[in-house]
Amino acid sequence: MNFYVHSGSEEPTGTEGRYIWRDLKTKRGAINRARRIFGQHAFSLYTFTDFYDGRTFKLLLKGARFPCK
Repeated sequence: MNFYVHSGSEEPTGTEGRYIWRDLKTKRGAINRARRIFGQHAFSLYTFTDFYDGRTFKLLLKGARFPCK
């Protein structure tokens, strides 16, 4: 699966705080990686099939924030 994640609930300008992951197989794996990277900061997570076609993006989490353990 292909995942796109960015910090916050609104898409940032520039390239800071944005990641594309093509090596993960599950939604849970993408959420766990985003939690490690962003910590207590909010992030939004999408899955997609074609990065250049906005119609293929599916929102999984918007503005998600997880407490530290």
